[in-house]
Amino acid sequence: MKKTIPAIFIALAFVFIYSCASTGSGKGHGLYDAIEQSAEQIAGNLPAGSRVAIVAFESENDNISDYIMEELTGALFDRNIEVADRQNLEYVFKELNFQMSGEVSDESAKSIGKFLAADMVITGQMLNLDSVYRYRTNAINVETAVRASVTRLDVRSDKATQRMFTALAKQQTTTKVAKYGVSADVTPQTAGTFLDRGILFARRDEYDLAIAEFNEAIRLNPNMGQAYCWRGMMYESQGDFPRVIADMNEAIRLGFTIAYVYGYRGNAFAFMEEFDKAIDDFTKAIQMPDNDAREVDIFSRGMVYYRKKDFTRSIADFSESIRLNPNRADSYYYRGEGYAEKNDFDRALADFTQTLRLNPTDIGAYIYRGRVYAITRNLDRAIADWEAALRFDPNNNEARRLIEIARAQQQLGR
Repeated sequence: MKKTIPAIFIALAFVFIYSCASTGSGKGHGLYDAIEQSAEQIAGNLPAGSRVAIVAFESENDNISDYIMEELTGALFDRNIEVADRQNLEYVFKELNFQMSGEVSDESAKSIGKFLAADMVITGQMLNLDSVYRYRTNAINVETAVRASVTRLDVRSDKATQRMFTALAKQQTTTKVAKYGVSADVTPQTAGTFLDRGILFARRDEYDLAIAEFNEAIRLNPNMGQAYCWRGMMYESQGDFPRVIADMNEAIRLGFTIAYVYGYRGNAFAFMEEFDKAIDDFTKAIQMPDNDAREVDIFSRGMVYYRKKDFTRSIADFSESIRLNPNRADSYYYRGEGYAEKNDFDRALADFTQTLRLNPTDIGAYIYRGRVYAITRNLDRAIADWEAALRFDPNNNEARRLIEIARAQQQLGR
């Protein structure tokens, strides 16, 4: 039986041949040439053995972006530059509350680079200008947030390149190749690659294995604040809050002071009911410019104020949380409780009603709104809310007890 060669491999072969050839014919560079030149320029700004993170590459198709990032990774490896494992990027973006898209701000890129223990972060673009492609890379120094190098090159829009891009675009799914990444089977050799493998286990929820990898990263590089932060996150997943605090303290001592660290330590303090320390950490996180999870930290601080029964401040934080995220049902619910505690029943009812619009099965909102209706002597509506709670949870003894009390009050009032 005759075997056929897939079109994508034919296209890749053509582009390799054309891009390695002289650029004398046609307008612009070959793609492979452009990637090599940008890798040379990036590596020239770094000592050998440095670590970079390629965090985003914008193009007309995700598969094209992935192909270019993988080739750039290989070109940097050839120049003795370590590249953070791209397979972990989606998980890191999610943890930092960033949107994973082709365009990433310099500030966000710097935060991602810090989180991955990179000396430099790289973003790029491949824009189709019809007659040529515009290839661009930006290398940003993580420590100084200054662009260390910018590459701008025109890439030939020849038939081989167009054929390859068309074949890549037709692939059904984006494939992130692990050729240069870590694996569960191969022992890492550097602190950075131990960090990468720890993140790999973290995204699989294999917390003990992740902790072991972060331990090795710390053993090889005791000054890697990122490894302490990641290990603290694993302890948080296991409910070991004293260790969370200890690791975040060490990360901060080593200068790893992104908003995320304060947010995690604030959560740990809150769980341990050290409320003033929690409020202080959430406030620090909220005030940091790199914080893309600001609304989360504002809500968390509001919860601490709520637990302290400082309802004026909790209402202020939940109101700001609602302004930033109008669809967070919990913000309306807890603000409603705050209003109820301050006897502002009309506002409390409005917030519980909005909670139920966003989350129609919120039993707590039905029960608490029913309590407010009962306080304002609207027993029919109170009973209706508690009956609604029972429909969602037939074993809810509180709702059942409240209905009995309300009906007894109705009988007495007749």
